[in-house]
Amino acid sequence: MKTKSMLATIAIGMVMVGCTKGYKIQGTIEGGNDGDTITIMAFDGSELDTLHQAIVKDGKFEAAGQTDSIVNAFADYKGIASALFFLENADITLKIDAKEGTMSAHGTLINDRNTALYDTIMVMNKEMMALFENASDDMPQEEQEALQKKAEEMSGKMEETMKQFIRDNVTNFAGQFYLTNYASNFDDAFVCEMLAAVPGKDQKTHAMQVLKKEMEAKSGTVVGKDFTDFKAETPEGETLAVSDVAKGAKVLMIDFWASWCGPCRGEMPNVKAVYEKFHAQGFDIIGVSLDDNADKWKAAISELGMAWPQISDLKGWECEGAALYSVKAIPATVLIKDGKIVARDLRGAELEPKVAELLK
Repeated sequence: MKTKSMLATIAIGMVMVGCTKGYKIQGTIEGGNDGDTITIMAFDGSELDTLHQAIVKDGKFEAAGQTDSIVNAFADYKGIASALFFLENADITLKIDAKEGTMSAHGTLINDRNTALYDTIMVMNKEMMALFENASDDMPQEEQEALQKKAEEMSGKMEETMKQFIRDNVTNFAGQFYLTNYASNFDDAFVCEMLAAVPGKDQKTHAMQVLKKEMEAKSGTVVGKDFTDFKAETPEGETLAVSDVAKGAKVLMIDFWASWCGPCRGEMPNVKAVYEKFHAQGFDIIGVSLDDNADKWKAAISELGMAWPQISDLKGWECEGAALYSVKAIPATVLIKDGKIVARDLRGAELEPKVAELLK
């Protein structure tokens, strides 16, 4: 389920923003000690550079400086509490609760909105975790299906919450940050719509340019386009192309996965059930693995009981087939009928009815 990975990444990164000649960070801490240090860092590309070592005195700390542009920053208190935030020339407030292990950012409109988003996502995250707390493989099938349906509903609600935040903030750095960093979690139509809504001056940022190029590349493999063929080796060392499998299928699904991908393994029983139900009617699958270890790839095929054709170039995330289809997160699926792409990224309860519809 892609939402779990999104929940995890969102839970890591919550935030802030503002505007003046320089920035001033004023913080308070409950449960800390005088002399404790809060480290404030900024991202330089993928690296973190330390900006300040703020010392706690009487439950408070401060840091000040100036930045040429809004940057993604990170504050850490002894590994106990931390927060990712957007640092800009403004008054920013950090609140730390050492006992609870939490840190939040306030003081500007976007910081306050972002903190509210974080709080909402964390509530959803807790609800999701509680849902699976008592789940087990021994549960009756009916209960497992009901649990899966509830989880998908919650995932959909969480995704829509994120989408709405981006819609409301697409003209500012916070909305653009979530758009560029979590685009792979959203449907292409939404991403393109939001890209078009970004103000012209912000279209030129590096992150926005990268996303635009990705969407342009993906435009060749969107629903309605002819499928793009590619080939790789099977576990037996033979070369197999997508077209080789497609020519014998009424409906073909390209399934991008990997042995190390937990959500992929979790989704595989559902994929297997759909395959077994509809294979005799003309439904086929070609699995494309993003593995880089042949032994682990082959072992997973056997363990998961995947009876359909499998290929991989064993290049991990550099998989050429995945690049052709702009796959940035797995599991990812592409449904093909009569040589055309008819759906992408269907899984869970969405997959079976779509396959049934296409086979009519």
